[in-house]
Amino acid sequence: MKYGLMYYKATDNIGDDIQTYSAIKYLPHIDYYIDRENLSCFVPDKEEQVSMIMNGWYIHNKLAWPPSPYINPLLISMHFKELTDTDVGDMYLKSFGREFLNKYGPVGARDIETKKRLENNGIETYFSGCMTLTLKKFFGVKKKNKICLVDVGQDIIDKVKSSTNCNIEIITHSLNQEETAKKDFECRMKAVETLLKKYQESRLVITSRLHAALPCVALGTPVIVIHKRFYDEDRLGTFFEFVSHYIDEEFLSLDISEILNNPKPNNKSYIKIKRELDKKCKEFIKQCESGQANLEELPDILEYKKYVERLSWYKSIYEKERLIVEKIEHKRIEEYELYHKNLDELNKKLKE
Repeated sequence: MKYGLMYYKATDNIGDDIQTYSAIKYLPHIDYYIDRENLSCFVPDKEEQVSMIMNGWYIHNKLAWPPSPYINPLLISMHFKELTDTDVGDMYLKSFGREFLNKYGPVGARDIETKKRLENNGIETYFSGCMTLTLKKFFGVKKKNKICLVDVGQDIIDKVKSSTNCNIEIITHSLNQEETAKKDFECRMKAVETLLKKYQESRLVITSRLHAALPCVALGTPVIVIHKRFYDEDRLGTFFEFVSHYIDEEFLSLDISEILNNPKPNNKSYIKIKRELDKKCKEFIKQCESGQANLEELPDILEYKKYVERLSWYKSIYEKERLIVEKIEHKRIEEYELYHKNLDELNKKLKE
């Protein structure tokens, strides 16, 4: 059995790489590195299915969905968001997208809002939690008298600095997309390990980032999540029971000296979710290794390459149209239905 590792080649957020890193330990070997934003264009070296854990956030490029028929997926720890500002909407939960998810489902939803969105679109689903909860502690990392502040505002930074004598390290998860796309994959994973070790050695992490908070839960580092009122709670709110959390105005109004000097341990209720995620991933790999994976008759590989060439042309046109629309601040592209119709026709031809 061949295995693929999904990653986002041109990410601007190291959280995407942390999610990729969390899946690596389950794969017996890696035969293909598959870009999340080009899932529909993946073609293996020969006509065979490639098994892949598909955890993570979906998706910027609507023409990257549904994934290639050569991918045998484990649909787990998935987050779907309606992105009207990039013209994706929830199209990946319709038509062939829905077919794909129901074929390989039920879908493990990373958060409750994703679960609701899938259910509303007639897709079988369950709450799986996030794969980063399965991260393992690094051996030999000793605690330091340090607090990490990860992508919080300057007012939060100033408040913390004035309230403790601990060392403070300021960290961001933001990356330069062009530079990221050029980096060697191994270097990217080493950067993830370096960052995770920083979190593990800290006495406390204060962050607005989900993929700083959940790795800290897995690594046993107390964490405080700072969030805006009603903002991004579809992603963060599901996991509030595991961590301390404050609306930013609330945090700024408190005397936080005691909170910083005696951080509250994270809630250990996440362990059940962690064990279930671990179990499902191991069972998936066991099935793949025993030849019981969901194998089926595949499209002719040369014909699929022709399909990918045509799909790539549509993608290039879409990207140009999207950039033009973004410049004039429109939310939708009028030609969306035409693109969708063309994709339907191409998929039907593949099935003939």
